[in-house]
Amino acid sequence: MPDDAVTASFDEGIATITLDQPERLNALSDDIKQGIESALDAVDERDDVRCVVFEGTGDAFCAGGDIGGMEDRDESERGSRDRVRDLIESCERIPIRIYNCDVPTVAKIDGYCLGAGVGFALACDIQLASDEAAFGLVFRNIGLSMDFATSFFVPREVGWNVAKELALTGEIISAERAHKLGLINHVYGTDEFESAAGELIEGIATGPTIALGYSARNIDRSYGGTIREAVEREAEAQNIAYGTADHDEGVAAFREDREPDFSGH
Repeated sequence: MPDDAVTASFDEGIATITLDQPERLNALSDDIKQGIESALDAVDERDDVRCVVFEGTGDAFCAGGDIGGMEDRDESERGSRDRVRDLIESCERIPIRIYNCDVPTVAKIDGYCLGAGVGFALACDIQLASDEAAFGLVFRNIGLSMDFATSFFVPREVGWNVAKELALTGEIISAERAHKLGLINHVYGTDEFESAAGELIEGIATGPTIALGYSARNIDRSYGGTIREAVEREAEAQNIAYGTADHDEGVAAFREDREPDFSGH
């Protein structure tokens, strides 16, 4: 991974992908983006990953686009079709990959989560934040519109009118308000953040991984669809889940009146 801008560690089924350019507030530099993709490639190559966790070092989860790097771009490409294609390839591939991940994904947010960083976090299935986290769709402050799939994710979490207010004002909001708006799942005090987030992540990682992955993806795909389409997707997923070892274990645990010990297979 480029210059160790992103690191990946694997422990007991949990893949932790860490953005590690704290001096740049983990902004989405080319090194960070390439590092995230390399880390996701490493996840794809393993068969023991049951949950993927994203986090950042220092004072930010991810402060959005790399503003410094924007100054170095080729201005001759501004507004061209090539420029649009480059934006799609360099920015949108990551949230799409996370959104379509086969196993559950968690954003562990401590510090600033701004601009494209919000899209990055919301691409995950679950968002956990410390009470020192802060969120904002600050694209307007540098004369840009929303990207990194924020226009897709944010209104689905907070509603159209609130999403527009956040985008049009660029207001930076606290973790508590983000939680009240439905932008994140949980907010924890700084002292309990690591332990509480770890407990929830462990619970996900020790669950029936295949079934959980299908549940999360089918919820994602329900937006804009019909009830018939949803039922058809559920039936396809359930057919696969019926054939897993985890289903057999769940049934056995139920009959024996004990907690199931899922293997992720």
